[in-house]
Amino acid sequence: MTTFLHHHFKVAGWSSGRSLPIASIVPMNHPAAAVLQEFGGLTVGIEEAGEECARTTVTFCSVELDAEIVRWQGLLSTHLVGVAHVSGGHADLFLAADGRCFGRSCVHDAFYFEGSDFYEAIERIVRGQRAQPMLRPDQDSVSLYGEVFRRGDAALYDY
Repeated sequence: MTTFLHHHFKVAGWSSGRSLPIASIVPMNHPAAAVLQEFGGLTVGIEEAGEECARTTVTFCSVELDAEIVRWQGLLSTHLVGVAHVSGGHADLFLAADGRCFGRSCVHDAFYFEGSDFYEAIERIVRGQRAQPMLRPDQDSVSLYGEVFRRGDAALYDY
């Protein structure tokens, strides 16, 4: 954990060695289990202007999967577990079995890559750095940050 993130987690009430019980829907052998045990119930970050987009809050909690997330699991060939609500519930954060972090808008049809691991993703969100939008095979474009990204756009995450 970087010094930057350590500060934000401490402000949120985190302490080293923190361990909470987690929901039974979270597999103990998935990286999300450790995240929810250590950070469950905490809210990190602030809502203000960021480096590339708005900085926002992340509230750590179990997030149930729905049909759209199950679909993305298949496309990514991984098991996704919801670990947080972002921006007061406007988005959700999912951790893959290989450690990658993905976000999903709860406002419109958008799914995106947040980081190659949990700490990278949280730091990017808290600093206000943009995620990489993703397209399903049935999508020609996706909107994120007020921009439209089309197939072939270099900004898209290639999964």
